[in-house]
Amino acid sequence: MGTTCCCLSFFCSLEAADWIALLGVIVNAVLAYWIVRTIQNKLTNKRVLKDHFINEVKDIRNEYKTCLNNLYSNSTHPHRVIPWFKLMNIKIDDLMTLINTKYKIDKNKLKPYQIELPDLITNNHDFMAQYNSDKVTFSESSRTQLIKFQQSHNQLFNEIIIAINDAE
Repeated sequence: MGTTCCCLSFFCSLEAADWIALLGVIVNAVLAYWIVRTIQNKLTNKRVLKDHFINEVKDIRNEYKTCLNNLYSNSTHPHRVIPWFKLMNIKIDDLMTLINTKYKIDKNKLKPYQIELPDLITNNHDFMAQYNSDKVTFSESSRTQLIKFQQSHNQLFNEIIIAINDAE
């Protein structure tokens, strides 16, 4: 009871200026807490969104790697190639439009994978000659063309990931 009485007498003895100062400290503490929480949540949300887009870019890169590996190993059914490229074009267009809107990254960055690679494969003599077979077997020169394409354009995925990370 003595502690309660002491605290009560302390608060009763405060003058108006002291009450205003105490109220100012409490308001500032609440305001500081709210600002820190808001900024932290905003930063967390930005990081989560960046990580999502980066994972989407990585998934697309892996799908192209798998496709090219299947082509190198002669385990690709020719009738599945064109629909696969169409599906990938839809995925890339959707993703790059969102990334362009959010981070101002060139939405045409992956056009070589959308235009040049399908042309390189579907206009390839080996592909056209074996289109009605179960699998396409590419010649060494055709494989070399695919490898050169990959060497020339593989960095595009990393450039997009870096640009997303560097964006505000």
